[in-house]
Amino acid sequence: MKATPGGTVTISSKDICETAPPADGWTVGAGHVGDGDPSFSVTTTEVFDGLFRVELTLPPDFPEGEAYAAVTNWDIGDCKDTGSCASPSDTFQVAD
Repeated sequence: MKATPGGTVTISSKDICETAPPADGWTVGAGHVGDGDPSFSVTTTEVFDGLFRVELTLPPDFPEGEAYAAVTNWDIGDCKDTGSCASPSDTFQVAD
């Protein structure tokens, strides 16, 4: 997947355990691979029903290179079904 600074990237995952969001919603962060903490985040109240999908608009000054997006407040304690309890995440390339 490719994205541009200021552009929108859609992050999605399949076969996730069915679970409701925490009271404040899911926090989805994005940053560069190897840089540690996300450089920005968004919140969504989407209920995971086996699938996950969220659109992120990258900041205009988001640097180029290999990046990632992930649910940063994922709690596997609520997973009660047979789907994966791994945190939804994906990588993408940012190029102008």
